Amino acid sequence: MKKQALLLTAVLTAAVLSGCSTTDNNENGNQNNHTTGTVMENVAPNHGNAQQNTGGNQNTTTGNDGNETADSSLQMGLGIVSRLKRAQNAGDTDGSAEINTTVAAVTIDLEGRIVDCSIDKVENKLSVSNTGSIGSPANTEYSTTKELGDSYGMRGASTIGKEWYEQVEAFEQYVIGKTIEEVNGIKTDNQGYAQENDLNSSVTISISDFQAAINKAVENAQ
Repeated sequence: MKKQALLLTAVLTAAVLSGCSTTDNNENGNQNNHTTGTVMENVAPNHGNAQQNTGGNQNTTTGNDGNETADSSLQMGLGIVSRLKRAQNAGDTDGSAEINTTVAAVTIDLEGRIVDCSIDKVENKLSVSNTGSIGSPANTEYSTTKELGDSYGMRGASTIGKEWYEQVEAFEQYVIGKTIEEVNGIKTDNQGYAQENDLNSSVTISISDFQAAINKAVENAQ
């Protein structure tokens, strides 16, 4: 849905934290530290702001007369999860901190089943010198992982030859028709990698933050 995509973009823009976006090949088997780390925030979006952006979070349908009417059988919600992935103190070399923010926007029906889902992520790495200077200038703009597209650089390292945005789009399709209980029930290992053959054939990145963000989105749906 166009409104859902626009709302997700707006929220991700607001969620970007100071730092620089980095290529992070969180491919199953390539790196082991992508689901570890400290939860910095698990933020529920302000419902008042969400209503302002979505016209009260009412989904619309277009009738034969060309006019849009509210579809009260659907609800939309947003979920945000931010994690401190890595941190290194400054000493003889510069220190750094990397914070990843995952945002999910979902639309659910009256039975609680997901009818639409959009997920994106911002990866930010902030370097700090041993004198305390910050490596990124003020007003630096950052791209989401979907916006980076092929330049993110996962395809070459992927065991299935898929870029990050291709894998997350496959996951978005996979959860359509599922309830939040079924999304939470997707089998993963202790690092968040899917263990179900019908999913890990197309998604080999960690899905734990996707699940957590979808949980928040469903909780906030209205």
